[in-house]
Amino acid sequence: MKTSLKRLSSSLLFLIISFSASARPVAQVVDVSGTAFVVNKLGKTKTIKKDQQIDEYSEVLVEEGAALTLNDYYNTSYHSTGGSHLKLFNKSIQLKKGKSWIKSMTSKYPLSVTTANGQVDFSKGEFIVTFDQTTNRSQYFVVNGEVEVSNILNKEIKYQIPAGSFSFIDPDVDNGMPRSPTKVGLQSLESTLSEFNQLPEKIFGKKNVVPKSAARSLASVSEPKPKEVTVKKEPATLPTEIKEAPAIKKGEIIYLTTHRKPASVEQGIAHNYYKKIVNKKRTPTKVKIKIYGSAWKKPQPPSRPVRTPASIKVIGASVEEKKPTGIITNDPEFEMSLKKHEAQQPKYSKELGNLIDELKSY
Repeated sequence: MKTSLKRLSSSLLFLIISFSASARPVAQVVDVSGTAFVVNKLGKTKTIKKDQQIDEYSEVLVEEGAALTLNDYYNTSYHSTGGSHLKLFNKSIQLKKGKSWIKSMTSKYPLSVTTANGQVDFSKGEFIVTFDQTTNRSQYFVVNGEVEVSNILNKEIKYQIPAGSFSFIDPDVDNGMPRSPTKVGLQSLESTLSEFNQLPEKIFGKKNVVPKSAARSLASVSEPKPKEVTVKKEPATLPTEIKEAPAIKKGEIIYLTTHRKPASVEQGIAHNYYKKIVNKKRTPTKVKIKIYGSAWKKPQPPSRPVRTPASIKVIGASVEEKKPTGIITNDPEFEMSLKKHEAQQPKYSKELGNLIDELKSY
């Protein structure tokens, strides 16, 4: 019985050794930022370090905020962001979660990247693969070259995605079939590149990656610092040197004085110049005036007729009449209206009027 147990234990040990010996490395760690873990096919977990080899069937988990770059043995690099989960095979990688920037430098070996519902086949090129577990959505954006995208369950329908275009596979859109290639927009491009702000320059080169918190601006334009500029003026009445005002910083408060003079005026030279022009005495010029038409006469003020009082005159009383001074002109319209008014309003009563008429008849 003891002999059989020894044979069984030795055989199991041999199987374990042979099984572990059959595992072969398929990738190597080129760069790691933060914390990442590798779980081998036996379920053993280790922290990933630089230059470490990753065996086949191993799973790699990148912690949030970290980044990991792997190289396989077919001249291809895989850069994964924080929160990514990958499983490595020979000439193939399965992206279970997260984002990965893939760059292949050779066209000799056909390689592939799979997700839960999509597959991308490539040989030489550069592209970004994204898989969201909450929506089961796979997205592919091609940076350089060309790749082939298909559904993992139906590989008959395929699309060639050129550089500058993207495609996605969504189970709720077109029955999970890949979308036809579409040119990527600026907003989508910035959103995608913002996740890859730690790309190794020795592998991927310098990318115009936009950070999340960075404001949008031209990457190739740098604002120069303000310099003092000297401007020479020929007239002696103005200052010969003018210095450019310093640049205004964002959020700076500027106080302006109430008695502000022009920037080009120094010691009141311009004010004195205009003061001389204003105070200069000028002789008036004689201008002849010509009048065309009838002979012109100096207008005189209109004369008004003296109005006789409407009161009743007493018989026998002497009334001194004042002779009007000045020239009196007759106004026919006024005289007619006056006579009409006198006829309507007689000076005397009816009895007194009859008595006056009788006296006049004698």
